[in-house]
Amino acid sequence: MVDISIDLDACVGCGTCVDTCPSSVYEMNDEGKSTVVNADDCVECCACVEACPEGAISHSSC
Repeated sequence: MVDISIDLDACVGCGTCVDTCPSSVYEMNDEGKSTVVNADDCVECCACVEACPEGAISHSSC
């Protein structure tokens, strides 16, 4: 299983990770922050890490 972490202090809720991820790993929560909902579906492409403008996402395989 992939270890994905989101720094909620750094996350500004832009939704870039939601739009970028080809596997729908992320969703926006009620607080307007990104959350990991389908980590098992991650294909380890690291697009989310590269796309996050705040550097809020860390990923075990990137």
